[in-house]
Amino acid sequence: MMVGRLLGTVAALLAAASLGASAAEGARPLKIGVVDVDKMLREYKKSDDLYKKISEDYKPLEDALKKKLDMIVADRRKLEDSGRDGKSVEFLRDKQALELRIAELQTEERKFLTERNAAELKAMNDVWDDLTAFVAKLAKDKGLDLVIKQQLRPTDAKSKDSFYRNVSGCTVLYHTDQLDLTDELLKAMNAEYERGGDKAPAPEPKTPAPTPKGGKRG
Repeated sequence: MMVGRLLGTVAALLAAASLGASAAEGARPLKIGVVDVDKMLREYKKSDDLYKKISEDYKPLEDALKKKLDMIVADRRKLEDSGRDGKSVEFLRDKQALELRIAELQTEERKFLTERNAAELKAMNDVWDDLTAFVAKLAKDKGLDLVIKQQLRPTDAKSKDSFYRNVSGCTVLYHTDQLDLTDELLKAMNAEYERGGDKAPAPEPKTPAPTPKGGKRG
């Protein structure tokens, strides 16, 4: 009987020691950081340079498309105001030619938008890769266990819809200023970008599509 009690006491002491050791091992508090991603994307200099470069590279084609559109609008107005018989062969022929130019312009616009969107998506991915790489490095340097994203605040909303999107997507309701890594990250990322002197990658040069032979310029 005494032996059984003694063994029970020893087992209890060992269990308590084990729990105490586990508690000691897990006593280190979780270290967390918070990043305002919206601010990062707005104020990272490389992001601004990339979008400016895309705008510059695609402006000639955008201007050419607008010029074609203006000419089509002017020619359509001229056709409508011509006073000709709407059922005549000549009128119908000119109308068909105008419709063909409109269809060609729509095709060119779709191609333009597809290419520009692809360039913008690549820029977004480049910026996001930079951000996540810097977050990982800073977290490692600071010994952080977790870095969470500060969503847009309701006060940033410009409409009721955007307010509800911000509120429903919000994951951080409160954090102390000491947890905010945003400014430190921005400083490091912008300094590294300026030191590297990297130029924003440009899309392939774009030129307006040539006017089909025998067709009207538009």
